[in-house]
Amino acid sequence: MDRRRYRRLLYLFPREFREQYGEEMERLYADHLREVEGHAGDVRRLAMAALFDVVVHAAGEWGGVALRASKGILREGMCMDGWIQDLRFGVRSLLRRPGFTAASVATLALGIGATVAIFSVVNGVLLKPLPYPNSDRLVFLQQVDTRDGSRSRGVDHPDVRFWRDEVSGLRVAGYSSTRPTLTGMGEPEVIFGAEVTNGLLAVFGLKPTLGRDVTAAEDVPGGPNVTLLSYDFWQSRLGGDPAVVGRSLTLSGDSWEIVGVGPKGVDFPGKVMFWRPQHRDEDGCSHGCRYMTAIGRIEEGHTLQEVQQRMTAVSATLAADFPDSHRDVTTDFERVLDVQVANVRTALWVLMGAVMMVLLIACANVANLLLVRSSDRVGEVALRATLGAPRLRLVRQLLTESLLLSLVGGALGLGLATWGVSAMVRMAPEGIPRLDQAGLDGRVIGVALVLVAGVTLAFGLAPALKLARRPLQAAMGASRRTGGDSRTGLSRSLLLAGEVALSLMLLLGAGLLFGTLRSIRAQDLGFATEHVERFRISTPESRYDTQATIRFFEELERRLDALPEVVVAGSAFGAPLGSGRMHTAFEFPDRPPVDAADQPSMAVRPATPGYREAMGLPLVRGRWFTDADRRGNEGVIVLNQAAARRFYPDEDPLGKPIQLSSSWGFDDDPVRTVVGVVGDARSTSATEPEEPAAYLPNAQFGVDVLYVTMRLAPGARTALPAARAVLAEMDPELAPTDVARIEDVVAEELAPTRFYLTLIGIFSMLALVLAAVGLYGVVAYSVSRRTREIGIRIALGARGAEVVGMALREGVGPALLGVGVGITGALLGGRVLGSLLYGVEPQDPMTLATVTGILLVVVLAATVVPARRASRIEPSEALRQD
Repeated sequence: MDRRRYRRLLYLFPREFREQYGEEMERLYADHLREVEGHAGDVRRLAMAALFDVVVHAAGEWGGVALRASKGILREGMCMDGWIQDLRFGVRSLLRRPGFTAASVATLALGIGATVAIFSVVNGVLLKPLPYPNSDRLVFLQQVDTRDGSRSRGVDHPDVRFWRDEVSGLRVAGYSSTRPTLTGMGEPEVIFGAEVTNGLLAVFGLKPTLGRDVTAAEDVPGGPNVTLLSYDFWQSRLGGDPAVVGRSLTLSGDSWEIVGVGPKGVDFPGKVMFWRPQHRDEDGCSHGCRYMTAIGRIEEGHTLQEVQQRMTAVSATLAADFPDSHRDVTTDFERVLDVQVANVRTALWVLMGAVMMVLLIACANVANLLLVRSSDRVGEVALRATLGAPRLRLVRQLLTESLLLSLVGGALGLGLATWGVSAMVRMAPEGIPRLDQAGLDGRVIGVALVLVAGVTLAFGLAPALKLARRPLQAAMGASRRTGGDSRTGLSRSLLLAGEVALSLMLLLGAGLLFGTLRSIRAQDLGFATEHVERFRISTPESRYDTQATIRFFEELERRLDALPEVVVAGSAFGAPLGSGRMHTAFEFPDRPPVDAADQPSMAVRPATPGYREAMGLPLVRGRWFTDADRRGNEGVIVLNQAAARRFYPDEDPLGKPIQLSSSWGFDDDPVRTVVGVVGDARSTSATEPEEPAAYLPNAQFGVDVLYVTMRLAPGARTALPAARAVLAEMDPELAPTDVARIEDVVAEELAPTRFYLTLIGIFSMLALVLAAVGLYGVVAYSVSRRTREIGIRIALGARGAEVVGMALREGVGPALLGVGVGITGALLGGRVLGSLLYGVEPQDPMTLATVTGILLVVVLAATVVPARRASRIEPSEALRQD
């Protein structure tokens, strides 16, 4: 019967293997059967043993060494009764020492839990594919200046059409954001949407849930007003009505027919509520008017390299046909996922490295505990060996106990990880993309199981091998109160040094991030950050022409100035540390002309007379705008200091003429005179220097989207309710968006650094506590093992200070070695943090000295208590011990 079962088992292997090795396996099976004659037959164990013999023969000498070792373990371990016996014994052994077991499990739970939590975030943000078919084929198209290598994802509408027709193997679509006011569905509300070219869903490989997508016939200037709703908007605002197709939405006063509903879970390019076709007139915004973003899909059967070659050839054609806008410009690709996570990739991998250090420290701590415990089990293991237990069986038993610790610690760690992921999601800043994807999925559980197996070997293998290799005679004769062999002491010292080194590197990372946060807070942003509020207003083109828009904002500011809560109000295009960017090329009429492709450019910010005072911009030279700076009067312009330094490094810019290029369909701009210079206001980031920028009087420009800024009166908490009432009185269909206090905007700017600092700070504190506990445990154990020796020394006249010094050397020596290794590692690896730092160098000597001092204080505190206890040992009590 056993042989029949064996033959059925043999058919689990590939046919080629059976044909080549079947006879040899049967012969070896018979040999193994004779070896265990008289024992309960275990056909699976015998078959596996025979299989290993065959594979060893086929693998050759070197492969056979490892396979023979594996075979020996399997032959010992395939018997389920043996495993059950080991598990029972391991459970009893651990329960007999509840203090050791609790400390080990808690340490491992913290290490595994923190590691799994951070990996779940890394997995959700960086590793998971996007929720689209073959998402690795999705790419952003970006323009590259071949002169300096600068890159921009801004493209123009004609280019998107050209690429779609001329580049084979590439599906491409373009989009730009829009924020119309939704009316007819309760209170007026500004909603976020996208103006797209046809084929956006096809690029993603998706189809609408209902209806259809935007067509090419609708993606033309003056085309029909149609829109595709997002699935979430359809469900939340329209109740998932299946008859929604054919109905209309009123957006900024215009009616838009609903032609479809997008796929579930898709709100690209960022929680949009609808998609509608581009209707921009290319006569007013053609080549060089790069207001769109292009996304493409590399089609099946084509590679990224092939399509890139075709795109390079097409870029050369565009450069030849449109030299003013496309000279020295080529186009390349960047994967969509890489772009989305670019700002957080380094930070998340740094966090992953930090938490792995914590896990290593936890493993080192448990390994030290097991090494300490192994000295107490020498007699037990020697007795089992005397009774005939083979060495592999002893190793297996000890590893089983380690595995039990890992499994319990891993189970508790998964619970901690679940809580940790929820906590991180709640405290994380909004800038981390795809954070909602973080969670304990199959991949994370698999990594947790690998961690359990890895830490079992990491902290359990060395003590198990040490005990199993110990000579029997030495083990049986070992006294329970000896200090342990030198190799054990060296192992413990090296593990302690490693813990201290890793703790120092983590503390240094936290210190550098703290210095970064302090530097950003001390940074002069160039504008007022307290008692200032803002909101965004957009006037619809259907009801407001340019002059009406100018009059609206002037009247709005006049009414806001009259509010008791407001000192002064002003408006501008874009907001510091916020959204709103537009750039234009320009030329100097008083200088020799240059080619169009070589014209300089700078940011343009239309503003009103009250904006400078409301925002707190310092006036460096000249004047700001007045009510007289209107259309029909002299064109004026105010530069920031960055523009003045860049374009007028050795002369006074006041009175100089500047001619701006027209890029957005406005009337030709007049020659403007520089009338003032204001301070630099950080527009994109608190850590990036301000770009050259020019302020224009909005009364000469007529932008229909402005941020209104209000400086509050002393004692006023907010002016927003009163401002909303003013808006409702002026135009009930307009709704403010991006409502915020400037101090909250600055706090949001600091949020990512604060988030990373918090996590690395927690990890570094956890590492420091684990290292301190490890130091305390080793010194305390050494003192307990040397009680008799210390008692004899005291009886012979040793002073308390000498005994304390002897005990301190047990912990301080490895700690100093760890500090040296940690400083070296920090100096070598400090550049990894470089992209996260501001105002502090990765090898900042002050931070390094402070962190080292803190660590040494903790080391002394952890070792001095057991050292002082050693100096108080009574010789009479010590000499009575065995």
